[in-house]
Amino acid sequence: MLSLIDYHSQLDEALNVNNSDSIFDTLYYTDLINEQRSLGLRNEYNKDREIDPNIEQRIPCEDVILVNGDECCTEIPIGCKILRTKNKIPNTIELHQKKGITSVGPVTLTSKRFTLINYNRVPYIGNGRTTSNAIYAFLYNEYIYFISRNPSLITLKKVLIRGIFEDPTLLAKFTDCSANGAPCWSPSDPYPLNDWMWAYIKPQIIQQLMQKRQIPEDENNNANDDLGDGRTAN
Repeated sequence: MLSLIDYHSQLDEALNVNNSDSIFDTLYYTDLINEQRSLGLRNEYNKDREIDPNIEQRIPCEDVILVNGDECCTEIPIGCKILRTKNKIPNTIELHQKKGITSVGPVTLTSKRFTLINYNRVPYIGNGRTTSNAIYAFLYNEYIYFISRNPSLITLKKVLIRGIFEDPTLLAKFTDCSANGAPCWSPSDPYPLNDWMWAYIKPQIIQQLMQKRQIPEDENNNANDDLGDGRTAN
């Protein structure tokens, strides 16, 4: 996997420009890459194929806080406590009948993961003998909520979240559990995109860029068909 900076450089090279005179902002490059990646991943994993861990990202140390159940649930099972992530979680790609959150659990990677459920299952959780102590997680209003009859839930302080995020760059605002709180992602880090998919989406991105470059901007605001070399069409 390459970094986002490397992908930008490949687009510049394909368009025969250098970083100093490129007519496209790098944010525009990133938007196009994110867009085509999301479309490609949706098409790939809506075929019920196993998700490649390399295209997942981690939010390894997200704080959780105790909240009033009224903010998310109209019917809370008796005896349940409600916690949620302190911060909103970036949007994930859409898969068949579910979002792209792949796992949620304690920050210790080897610990048992929580049970992911849809919001509409909340009133019915924890009724079985074997599930009464299970911890359930669900996505609602851009937060992940945690609910359980297990009294130990109240001791939960931080969680590790894995998912396929629509805009991988948004994880830059999250930090890991180290003393310095290093960002979870930076433009020089590997961008979660397999080489085979980059080979598939790169021509589509270049085509969009070429089409945009061929549309001259009327910088003079004179409604003339101004050409890129300073001439005006007759």
